[in-house]
Amino acid sequence: MAETRRPTGRDDLENQIDAQVAHRLPDIGRLVSLPHTMYTLLSLLMDESTQAKDLQSVLEQDPALAAKVISLSNSAFYGLATPVSTLDRAILIIGFKELEFMAMGLGLSETFDLSQVPRGFDGEGLWLHSLSVSWIARELAVITRACEPSEAMITGLLHELGVIILVSKFPQQFHELLELTDAGVPFLDAETSLGLRHTVIGYLLARNWNLPEIFQEGILYHHDPKKCPGRNEIAALVNLADSLAHKAGYPMKLEDPSVDLAWTMDTLKLAPPTLQNFIKILMTSLPQVQPVWLQMMRSGTRKPAGDTGSFSSLMDSAAGKHGKTAR
Repeated sequence: MAETRRPTGRDDLENQIDAQVAHRLPDIGRLVSLPHTMYTLLSLLMDESTQAKDLQSVLEQDPALAAKVISLSNSAFYGLATPVSTLDRAILIIGFKELEFMAMGLGLSETFDLSQVPRGFDGEGLWLHSLSVSWIARELAVITRACEPSEAMITGLLHELGVIILVSKFPQQFHELLELTDAGVPFLDAETSLGLRHTVIGYLLARNWNLPEIFQEGILYHHDPKKCPGRNEIAALVNLADSLAHKAGYPMKLEDPSVDLAWTMDTLKLAPPTLQNFIKILMTSLPQVQPVWLQMMRSGTRKPAGDTGSFSSLMDSAAGKHGKTAR
C-alpha cells in the first residue's frame, strides 16, 4: 500500500498509555503484521474499479483463505442443493459485496487468535461485535453517502483493534482492567486510569502498520467523533454503528457507547425516517447473517446478548431529532 502521512499533533499519545504497553507496541506492530493478503485486499477495496475477478485472483494466492470462502458458500445460509467446490462459483454464490466483508473478517481473525482470552471476557462476542459494526457501518455509508462503503466497512472492523491487542497481547494488564470494571468502574474510565485507552492503542498500531489515515482517525475517535480533526464523518458513522450494534444485541459488553444523535444525524445528513427504516432492516438482517459469521469463526449458534427493545428510544429520538444523547 502507498505510504500515508503520519498524523501531526498526536505524538504525545504514547504518553497517555501505560509505559510497558507503549514500549512493546512497535515490536508487536512488526511481529504481528497484517498478512500480505490483507494489505492487498485493503488496496483493492479502496479502488472503485475493483471487480470480482480481482478479488478472486488475490484469494487464489491464499489457499487457506480460499478454502474458507468455499466452505462458507456451502453453509446452510445459502441453501444450495449442489455443493460448491470452486472459488469462482463461491464468489458468485456469496456475492462480491459480501465477499469483501468476509475476506477482511477472515483475514483479521487469522491475525489475532481470540480463542484464548482472560477469564471473564467473551472473545467470540468481541469478534461478533466488530463484524456487526463493520456490516452496519458499510450499510449506513451506502445510505448516507458520507464516505465510501469500503472505508466504513474496514474502519468498523478495526475500531476495536486496541481491545483486541489488549486481550491477546497484554492479558495481565487486561485482567486488571476487568477487575476495575467488575468493581463498578465504567470501562472507559477504568482503561484511562490504567493507561490502557483502547482507542489510542488501536490508533498507534494502525499507524505502525501504516494504514491509511482515515482508518487511524476512525479508530482513535470512534467514541468521540466531534474531536476528529480530519473527516469526522467516518468517526461519526462508526460511532453510530457501534451504538446500533449494542442495541441489536451484539455488544462489546464492557462498553456502553453513547452517541450524540442530533449532531450525528446532521453530520451524516441522515433523515429521521431513513434511520428508522434502517433500524427495522437491521433488526431483521443481523440475526440472519450471524450464523455465517459464526461459521467463519468455527462456532455454533448464539443468541443476541442485548435487549433489542432499546431501539425504541433511539427511534423516538430520531423521529423528533431531540434527546441529545441516546444510550
